[in-house]
Amino acid sequence: MLRFKNTIFLALLLFGTSRIFAQQNFSLYHMESLPQRQSLNPALLPDSKWFLGFPAASSFGLQVTNTGFNLNAVNNALFLKNADTSVLNLNKLLDVFSKQNYVSVKADQTWLNFGFKYKKHFFSANITEKASIKLGYPKDLFRFIIDGNGGPNLGETFDFRFSADAMHYREHGIGYAFSPTQKLTLAAKVNFLKGLSLIELKEASLKVRTRPEDYAYEISSNLELNTASSLGPIIDANGSLSNPDVRKLFTGIRNNGIGLNLGASYVATPKINLSVGLNDLGYINWKQNARSIVSSNPSATFVFDGIPIQSNDSQFVPEKYFSQLADSLLNLFGVDTVNRTFRSSLSTELFVGVNYRLAENLKLNALFYGDVYNRRFYGGLTLGLYWRPVKIFSINLTNTFYGRAWLNPGFAAAINAGPVQGYLVAENFLAPLMPGIARGAALRMGINLTFGRMSSRTNTKGSGKQGDAAPIDPTSIH
Repeated sequence: MLRFKNTIFLALLLFGTSRIFAQQNFSLYHMESLPQRQSLNPALLPDSKWFLGFPAASSFGLQVTNTGFNLNAVNNALFLKNADTSVLNLNKLLDVFSKQNYVSVKADQTWLNFGFKYKKHFFSANITEKASIKLGYPKDLFRFIIDGNGGPNLGETFDFRFSADAMHYREHGIGYAFSPTQKLTLAAKVNFLKGLSLIELKEASLKVRTRPEDYAYEISSNLELNTASSLGPIIDANGSLSNPDVRKLFTGIRNNGIGLNLGASYVATPKINLSVGLNDLGYINWKQNARSIVSSNPSATFVFDGIPIQSNDSQFVPEKYFSQLADSLLNLFGVDTVNRTFRSSLSTELFVGVNYRLAENLKLNALFYGDVYNRRFYGGLTLGLYWRPVKIFSINLTNTFYGRAWLNPGFAAAINAGPVQGYLVAENFLAPLMPGIARGAALRMGINLTFGRMSSRTNTKGSGKQGDAAPIDPTSIH
């Protein structure tokens, strides 16, 4: 039996991330001089004949996404009652949420990354540490809290579905790209995965019906929480939280998995390039210290008809009542801790890109992004302007429309000092100055060693050599 206090602690651990906001590194996708854009689409070849990411410093990224509300939306639900009092319009507050909302936090650190070209082929490999936290919640939860068991909620059945997961794994990737023609590049990247830790809320449904005859609540619930870790058990046999052993971070990892990235790029016309990437198709099998917390009686129903308080009741103690209520719920629904292996899926992402050459070193680009979480599709659009005035410098200025936010300016910039290439990618860089409208901010930076780079003129002129889709032409290497 899982201890109640540990259930509360674990819930706080998962749901406490809801205060963090940001978004993906969309500005990176059309940066033709950066090898790191292959992490979004393996068919987007860099403009160098071979590259080596500076060990442990080639790429560090923090990416977070919020599709729910921003602070200004909450502020708009406030109005002044008088000079000293503000009142929150709860019904207007509902408008700040989508039907389904999620918050996502991702971080990655690349230990090793390199690639090289041989004729029409391009080979690459990487070792990257990845961690993510994701939380999904429904708008109806707040509607239920605000309206309770009255008004339009009377007689309605709410089916609240929550989702949350936290995952840490290591990726060993091997990529291959082939350019059968000067216009077409096809690519695939196989990722061999080592799972380090997982907390996955596989099932968290809560059904609440408000009975019109007596205004009581009928409550049913089903829970499945999976945990596993190569660092030691997250939850011990008694249902208590355990301390991880960080000494096992690089040894004895038996949670194996596999992932696949696919990509293609095509020169449609001398001025237009098209590309598509599909990332993180795969899974991890969790075996080490794998334990699940599951409902032992998912078909049970609890009827709550209110708190029994009378006007002359001097014996009522709220703390005692709610403690007894919690014990009753635990005894009715019940949760068990079981040892079992399970499989978790990766979070698959879709990228569709297009760029249009306006001038010799100037391109207009667009990127569509999409992913699926908690049975709902989330999409975004990035518009950008890529400029490479000289061989050693390039920049992509963007704005992203994502999560019901229309102003998310970003940029990606790269500069080369001989073979040393440094870069910085920032999404929504106005977030520190305009926190009220910000749905997030993201950052990526790193250092590469690049050799045999193409000149800016060769990379942007001529049919079939349009940067994004064209294979590297050995005759143009400097």
